[in-house]
Amino acid sequence: MAELSLGEGFRALGRDAFLRKLHDEAPLFRDPNGFWVASRFDDVRAILLDYERFSSSAMGNVSSATAQAGGLAFGFPLLTDDPPRHSVLRALLAKAFTPAAMEAMRPYVESLARELVAAIPAGEEIDAVAAITSPLPVRVIARMMGVPVERAPDFRRWSNALADIQSGQTPDRIAAVMELRAYFVDEVEKRRAAPGDDLITAMTRVSETSETLSDSQIVAFCILLMAAGNETTTNLLGNLLNRLARAPAGWTALRSDPSLIEGAIEESLRVDSPAQMVIRRATSDADVSGTRIAAGEMVMVYLASANRDPAKWGNPANFELNRIRERHVAFGHGVHTCIGAPLARLEAKAAMTALVARFASLAPGAERGQRLAGGGLLYGFRSLPVVFG
Repeated sequence: MAELSLGEGFRALGRDAFLRKLHDEAPLFRDPNGFWVASRFDDVRAILLDYERFSSSAMGNVSSATAQAGGLAFGFPLLTDDPPRHSVLRALLAKAFTPAAMEAMRPYVESLARELVAAIPAGEEIDAVAAITSPLPVRVIARMMGVPVERAPDFRRWSNALADIQSGQTPDRIAAVMELRAYFVDEVEKRRAAPGDDLITAMTRVSETSETLSDSQIVAFCILLMAAGNETTTNLLGNLLNRLARAPAGWTALRSDPSLIEGAIEESLRVDSPAQMVIRRATSDADVSGTRIAAGEMVMVYLASANRDPAKWGNPANFELNRIRERHVAFGHGVHTCIGAPLARLEAKAAMTALVARFASLAPGAERGQRLAGGGLLYGFRSLPVVFG
């Protein structure tokens, strides 16, 4: 691995083969470009837990393209913060994602899932992303942010631009991100004038805490929440439907026993992690499994690889409905565990329950699905042709 960079290996070998090579030859290695790559499950968990020695401020490098395109001179709050500041900012949103809050949301999410599934024509090729995996989480996060439902298509268009801009700042992508920024600038002003019971209002209340955010940072916070609120579930559902379309027995099993749905969701999160990696910066010299990482060095914490660690899972690249469930790191670990994980699971379960209740089969469409643009941070589908029968 010493002579092969992460990007070169991924392109040359393909995802599955490259992840196997990482575990076989270099589960913790220094990329020729100067950063470390951690791919073992235990190493990844240890790094994510140790926020004092491995700072999240490095995530600003990942988000810089989006931030600059949107006229923002920094990364995204929360994503790029460490405790104690991270703890204060997270607390602003926490009550919206408690178990009680999720139970209150459940009837709406399940009703919306049934509505979207009812509109899918049986026996015809459709794009699963356009039909169900995107509109469900987009409409849910729009509702939570107090945004009119008619703006949901804009949310998805803006989210696509945010994902794509990591692989290139084209004029149309930059224009979409600027439009998104302008929208939230206006919304933040409205919520300050007339507060509501929504997430945008919650973010404007940071002035009531010991921390401070500029208006531009609050807008960046809104952008992050919008994108995270729909990309994770969209990619999770797309990846899961892609697997099941190519394994008819799996669909039959879920239809016969819907109690398997939660396990299927967790297995999809593990084997096809929607967020592939996060970045950390060593704040002091640190030892990881006997390897010294010097202060200031960057570590690419490879969540997707950790979730395929052969030391933890047998045949880790296989999607197995009946696999004994083990804790994965698809949603991160420690203080930066994804705050929206309960919502993503709720949405995915509602969608899958409605789908298997209505359709007896799922098959791939004639066209291949289109994966998200390059960049490597997110793993999912831009379009996924399938046939529900």
